[in-house]
Amino acid sequence: MLSYITGIAYDSQTNNLYIADTGNNRVMQYQYGSSMGNVIAGGNGYGLNTSQLSTSYALYFDVFSNSLVIANADMPRIVRWRIGDYNGTIVAGSFTGVVGNDATSLNYPRGVSLDPMGNIYVADTVNNRIQFFLSGQTVGRTVAGITGVYGTNMTLLDHPFWVTQDKQLNLYVSDTYNHRVQM
Repeated sequence: MLSYITGIAYDSQTNNLYIADTGNNRVMQYQYGSSMGNVIAGGNGYGLNTSQLSTSYALYFDVFSNSLVIANADMPRIVRWRIGDYNGTIVAGSFTGVVGNDATSLNYPRGVSLDPMGNIYVADTVNNRIQFFLSGQTVGRTVAGITGVYGTNMTLLDHPFWVTQDKQLNLYVSDTYNHRVQM
């Protein structure tokens, strides 16, 4: 049974739907037309190991690598989980499960998105910022908000939950506690 669903991703090539089953620390895969799902990532309890997820919050399906990019909120990291693998790979954030606010750390990441070049955008919720990680890099750069500062003016965010971009690579952020979407 699913518990506390927080994110979905869709593979348009296979018509598979992926669901962040956050309460069960796993991601489920549902094939088109089926009501029965399969565990595709995590499902090995809450934890720090590469076969585990800890509050898997948001998903992004990367068609180019046939993998899911998962915002693993409680162990503040972003994990890439190739479809069919037993383990994920940490691509951004903490390797030890410790929160932080420097260029390599995250604090409760809730949203994740990729651009066509494979660069990663993270809604780093408690740090009130959007972090940008070049493809293959673990050192990020703040592209929206100011680390650790929340507010209502247009340069500040207050608990961003989601991040995405359009075809022109304009960034859209759900600035949750300010009750707005910023571009």
